[in-house]
Amino acid sequence: MYSDDEFDFIQNYAPPISRDGFLYHGNDFYVTGHGSRFHTRRADSAWLHSLLTYTAPPPVLTKKGKVAKRQPHPHEDESEEFYLAQLLHYGLPPATTKEAAKRALLGAFGSKKTLTVPAKVSKLEQSMDEEYRKANKVAKAKYLEEQKQEKIKEEERDRCCHWKLPAGSWGREADEERKDSARQANGELSGNFEVLAPFLTEQWPDATSETMWLKLCPSSTNSHLWGAFDFGVVTGTIRSKGALPTSVGDAVAFFWRGRETGEGESTFGERNIGTITFLGGGKFRAQIDWDLGNFDFAGTRMGGAKGKIGPTALQEWKASWRAINQRAYNRENIARWGRWGGDDDDAEQPTGSDTTEGVESDVEKEHAYDNCAFRGAQFSAHLAHLLFVRNK
Repeated sequence: MYSDDEFDFIQNYAPPISRDGFLYHGNDFYVTGHGSRFHTRRADSAWLHSLLTYTAPPPVLTKKGKVAKRQPHPHEDESEEFYLAQLLHYGLPPATTKEAAKRALLGAFGSKKTLTVPAKVSKLEQSMDEEYRKANKVAKAKYLEEQKQEKIKEEERDRCCHWKLPAGSWGREADEERKDSARQANGELSGNFEVLAPFLTEQWPDATSETMWLKLCPSSTNSHLWGAFDFGVVTGTIRSKGALPTSVGDAVAFFWRGRETGEGESTFGERNIGTITFLGGGKFRAQIDWDLGNFDFAGTRMGGAKGKIGPTALQEWKASWRAINQRAYNRENIARWGRWGGDDDDAEQPTGSDTTEGVESDVEKEHAYDNCAFRGAQFSAHLAHLLFVRNK
């Protein structure tokens, strides 16, 4: 079980600051790449030296001296962006290709196995750190004041009009005509939503040039709200904490796991949190915490076939969620060094509240698919009914 305190963690209030090809955010100093899509930290010089001098080991042999069928995963070198960035981190002249960058870095090592960060780069990092801390302090004060004012406004709205869904479901108490209407309504809790995220489009315009989206669907037992998203610079899945919303304006907290699209590094843990608030009419507003910047975003459900969720989506989201964890992260890190980190069987087991234990049956798939539309349709039908009664 997760405590409510895990959703109070907010570290970075100010947006990143950039200068001379570098970017600073939180406690990290990056080199910005092509179109500001790639952000690369400085690599430890000992690790960098091991990458530059890597030699493939001989194949593993059996006891009989034959080449074993099962060999370690092949060495996966870092990307071109990584090596080009290290040149700047260590104050070396820029290059245009990966091989040129590797030769320049190896030459800078000489007979040593360490590189020293030049004073100019160190001073720039220190200066940007101080600048960011001051900006973050101001941004935090502004954020807390905005939250205070928002709370006051919400209390005023609650006093004026609070639309609450009645307990239970329409079930047998509803007539057939109303149930048919509910099934035809667009679900508030499910669908494919087009996303607007100003912070991301300002910081990574190239990476966010395509349509950003968030897909949502409740689990078949309504224990969780599941989703998948593609925000250009980061992709992943979400899993809600607590009950599904029953009232317009209710906020649902969630955890998320994903990958940065630049270096492909996974991100997960108790700090990957957010909230989503359903506003009715196929719209929502949300907030998410991320290492590269906490940001707000909003969504509007797409129309027609684009707004619907496929029958296997829920299964796929759960599988993606369980595949990102500490064991997988460790295996991927070991593989970066050219060593075998183990088999790719590190997916987590479903938790007790999950609705899919392994592979769902056809009946369970159909129920989960129908639920995406019908659970959301119930919300819309309730809201429409309440508005009709209120305006009579």
